[in-house]
Amino acid sequence: MKLTLVTFALLTLSLSSCTSEYEERLEEAKALKLQLSLIEESNFISPKRELMKEINELEAEIKYLARVSGNEDLFLSELETY
Repeated sequence: MKLTLVTFALLTLSLSSCTSEYEERLEEAKALKLQLSLIEESNFISPKRELMKEINELEAEIKYLARVSGNEDLFLSELETY
């Protein structure tokens, strides 16, 4: 009985004290989206091949995070509203 209570307490504590992997990925994607926006603005002013490569890499990383999030459609819609 005591072991069950301790296990339950630890499980509850671990679930309430940390962010989910989904939330961590979403925060990472938001940072990438911000970086992408800044690079796109810079590239619009003065287009460069190197910046296009970086833009493509950032877009691919965001798509990857969406794919592994577990719910790609929800992830992308939440990212769009950011």
